[in-house]
Amino acid sequence: MTRFSGSIKNNAEHTGSTARIKFIAVLFLVLAAVFLSRLFYLQVFKHGLYKTMAIAQHENTQKLLPARGMIYAVDKDGREFCIADNQDLYLLFAVPVEIDNATLTVEKIVSVLNMEEQEKVKVLNQLKKNNDPYEPLKHYLNEEEKNKLKDLNIVGLGFSKETKRYYPEGDVFAHLNGFVGFSEDKAMGQYGLEEFFETELRGKNGMLKSETDPAGHLIAVGEYDVVPAEGGSSLYLNIDPVVQLKACETLKKAVKNYEAQGGVVIIQNPNDGAILALCVEPSFDPNNYGQVENVNFFINQAISSLYEPGSIFKPITMAAALDTQSVEPDTTYEDKGILVYGKDKITNAMDKKYGVVNMTQVLENSINTGAVFAAVATGRENMKKYISDFGFGAHLGIDLPREAKGDVNSLDKKSDIYLATASFGQGIAVTPLQMINAFSAIANGGILYKPWVVKKIVKVDGEVEEFTAQQIRRVISSKSANVLKAMLVSVVKNGHSGVAKIPGYFVAGKTGTAQIPAKNGGYLNAYNHSFVGFAPATKPRFTLFVKITNPAKGAFAESTAGPVFAEIMKYLLNYYQVPTDE
Repeated sequence: MTRFSGSIKNNAEHTGSTARIKFIAVLFLVLAAVFLSRLFYLQVFKHGLYKTMAIAQHENTQKLLPARGMIYAVDKDGREFCIADNQDLYLLFAVPVEIDNATLTVEKIVSVLNMEEQEKVKVLNQLKKNNDPYEPLKHYLNEEEKNKLKDLNIVGLGFSKETKRYYPEGDVFAHLNGFVGFSEDKAMGQYGLEEFFETELRGKNGMLKSETDPAGHLIAVGEYDVVPAEGGSSLYLNIDPVVQLKACETLKKAVKNYEAQGGVVIIQNPNDGAILALCVEPSFDPNNYGQVENVNFFINQAISSLYEPGSIFKPITMAAALDTQSVEPDTTYEDKGILVYGKDKITNAMDKKYGVVNMTQVLENSINTGAVFAAVATGRENMKKYISDFGFGAHLGIDLPREAKGDVNSLDKKSDIYLATASFGQGIAVTPLQMINAFSAIANGGILYKPWVVKKIVKVDGEVEEFTAQQIRRVISSKSANVLKAMLVSVVKNGHSGVAKIPGYFVAGKTGTAQIPAKNGGYLNAYNHSFVGFAPATKPRFTLFVKITNPAKGAFAESTAGPVFAEIMKYLLNYYQVPTDE
């Protein structure tokens, strides 16, 4: 019994051991199967993903930014002055995943950098993005600011070199250049030449692809691939920097002295359409464009803003009348001081009556009713054609952005009052650029040129793209242009524009004092003062446009815009040593 019982016990123990061994073996087989399945899944189905992650850990791809092209103004002697340059500065960035205390980090940054409360809040929110590997915090740190932050040894902050646009002359070329700003953290040209030629100035990005160690440092002996950045092209302008400085200084002084809301000065070569200077007030410093009081300061009023030109438009009406032989300079009519169109009345300035006058006297005395007489004699369809041919109501194609077309649609309305008011520059809207370009056509003998600012583009490899004058069309005959020039010389010698006289020279020009229209109809008790003309009249070298916006001092343009015209034109004739012609 005893022997028999022990045998049974041993057999039971042996059977239990075998079962455990089998269980363990099956368990290992199952685990092995799971492991092999997982390995197969990762190596086969997820191969691409993990290969990419491995590369990301050991390869670094960096965008190489090109140097932005320069902008140069060129004086009469061919000397080049850089008016848009580059400065090497630094971008402060953060790696939020490495930052333990965002609030403390911001406090340390603020101890070095001046930040507004809104900017501090923005940076704090950026640093709190715990899973974010990169956040740009502040652009354009100088060397001193970078070094002070670096000495604080703040974990999670870094610096990268970046280039900032620098404008040596401040606000003098502001509306020509525009500026380089940021759009979604990408630097790009805004307004002016910077915007219009963004592609050419920006150049092309390059790329550096290199191997890094687990800490992210470049392996000196590792493989790398470089696609060099291609620097931007540089612009060379028709703008004479000496003339630009004089024009802008004179305009700024006038706006201040006459307590005006602003102003515009444009200087053009009438013989090819080249723009020699362009100034707008109020201006801004493109180096600190973020500090402007009003973003409207960025708008180039010379090409983007419309206004009713008033009496400086009368020579355009007279050009159409002369070219269609509807009138001659000595054609007369009797001015009774008033014209009635239904409920509307047209009168002369100061309600004057001039009696029997000829067409030259109409311009000399700036007679509204006389301009109406010339327009009616010419006819609506002819007037529409000539106004269009002079470039009004259309883009002229200048190489600056945001050019306005103007609005001369009132001439399409049936009522005669619209033709009548358009004849003396009321009820239509034009740009200063259109006015000076039209007067340049009169000055050069009847040809309308495309206005242009950039003389040539030079690429980094030395390749040059040069620009030349482009004729748009002939507007009036050379005979009509010469007759009108003589009439406009008489306006300066004998009429309201006498303030523009320059000893030794025949000067042709016309004033305009135009009431400013209200947005809801009617007119404000406010005025735009303009003067546009050219000299020497016998062989014009310069066309000059001046506009003073709503001056508090000076009732008419001859006492505001006129003196500005005379000062700048006299300077031009002297600076370029133009022979006298009187």
